Amino acid sequence: MDEQKQQKINEAAERFSEAVRESYQTVSTRGKSAQELNAEMAQQFFSSVNEQLRTHAEANQEMTQELVEKLQRQQEAGQELVQESVGAYMEFVSSLVAVPQGAAQEGAEAQEGDKTQEGDKKNKK
Repeated sequence: MDEQKQQKINEAAERFSEAVRESYQTVSTRGKSAQELNAEMAQQFFSSVNEQLRTHAEANQEMTQELVEKLQRQQEAGQELVQESVGAYMEFVSSLVAVPQGAAQEGAEAQEGDKTQEGDKKNKK
């Protein structure tokens, strides 16, 4: 072969080699960019999920605190109702007991008055 043909073959081989190298470099660069983009998207996804979980946890905590407060108020109101009911019942029972005692006392006083009147009648005769 002559030297001119050899040089053309070498130049063609060099161009081919350069084209292959550029192709691999492009694929490598694109792969690296895709990998970085995937990593960024994964980071954003997990950050978003983490933020949503944090928001839900805070909302649940606030709701739980509110429920606890309402339950405490309910318990206090129930205790107050029981105390008032017991107080009213005790007054009712006391009034039932007081009526017969008062009636008995009035009856006893009336009997004493009758005896006194009978004694007065006997003394007058």
